[in-house]
Amino acid sequence: MSFLRSRSRVTTALAAVFLALAPASVMAQDGSFTRFSEYSETSRTKIDYEAWTLILRNIVFDVGHSDRTLPGPRAQVTGTRIALESRSRYRNEGNRIAYHLLEDIHKEAISDYRAELEALPQQISLSELNSNEQLAYWLNLHNAILIDEITQDYPVRRIDRERRNGVPLLDAPLVTIEGVELSLNDIRFNIVEAGWQDPRIIYGFHLGAVGGATLRDEAFTGDRVWSQLESNGREFVNALRGVDGLTRNVEISPLYREHAALFPDGAEDVKAHLIQLARPEVADLVDEIGAELRYLDFDWHIADLTNGRRGCSGPQNTANISVVSGSGTTSQAIDCQVLPPQALNLFEAVIQRRLEFLRNGDRGRVTVRDIPTPSSQASDDGEVVINLPDRESESD
Repeated sequence: MSFLRSRSRVTTALAAVFLALAPASVMAQDGSFTRFSEYSETSRTKIDYEAWTLILRNIVFDVGHSDRTLPGPRAQVTGTRIALESRSRYRNEGNRIAYHLLEDIHKEAISDYRAELEALPQQISLSELNSNEQLAYWLNLHNAILIDEITQDYPVRRIDRERRNGVPLLDAPLVTIEGVELSLNDIRFNIVEAGWQDPRIIYGFHLGAVGGATLRDEAFTGDRVWSQLESNGREFVNALRGVDGLTRNVEISPLYREHAALFPDGAEDVKAHLIQLARPEVADLVDEIGAELRYLDFDWHIADLTNGRRGCSGPQNTANISVVSGSGTTSQAIDCQVLPPQALNLFEAVIQRRLEFLRNGDRGRVTVRDIPTPSSQASDDGEVVINLPDRESESD
């Protein structure tokens, strides 16, 4: 697999030996993050993320953009009052990962690709990349690490309850890059926020939770990273989890509080940023925000299809669902004969959303049909199911 493209081609091998070759970890306290602020704007080296895009397109379920309607009653287990999904008003927003369908070969593919990204700086120093290539690298690395960590520990209900050696997942040291031991929050704040002081970077980080920015079904690339971030930003700002005006006071995502360093003038900067990305009806809500910002409760429930349930269970004879967007992207990561009620609620919301787009002239369409099991390659009509690349077929 070609991983880097430049005049002199550079490739990576899917091997773990790089761990033994890595220099000793350097703790954050010594200010070593500053080494990641260097870049070469004349660099023509490009990183090829085609394999990561292939993985994402086979595990990400595209729910479409929010229509800002409140979800229906929460799913409950028959005969009990046990609710299986979150209480948040925006629980049907944001793309999901079909963790409950992943088999060992899929998990290995994700772990192997994470290892490739971690090993990349041993082949070419990050300072030899231009700014956009570096940014795309950090976003993809962050998201690959997080997805791999969740995959290995699944089933997971809430991301904020995940620990590594007693440390919250986002704060735990999970990777060493150029001798610097990093957590996911180090990547978010100490590297990307510090190096690219643009609020759009907020929307590049998948936090594994419903309340965060949506996970694209494609990798970030140096050529398109800013348009991709802006697209994610428009989805987020115009969703209830971005700006919610259905309560007595307009409330916004707490992500803007976490990234306060990007808004030096406080509320005015936040409002100006939101208006840049907001549709007219949402911009009207932003205008109502006063000098004191009010924040939503962040939904830390996992952004999956079953809310942390490994298997599929639910009403019998439930049809499988395939959702095709106006751009032609097909989400078909549902192949259980029976689905848990919280998943059915989500799918029903997605179907209604797509139907509304159809009524408004959108090209998107919804189909309900049987989809083969993960071990199958394709159905009779050619629909392909989860089929992540293994490390041998993707290497040169």
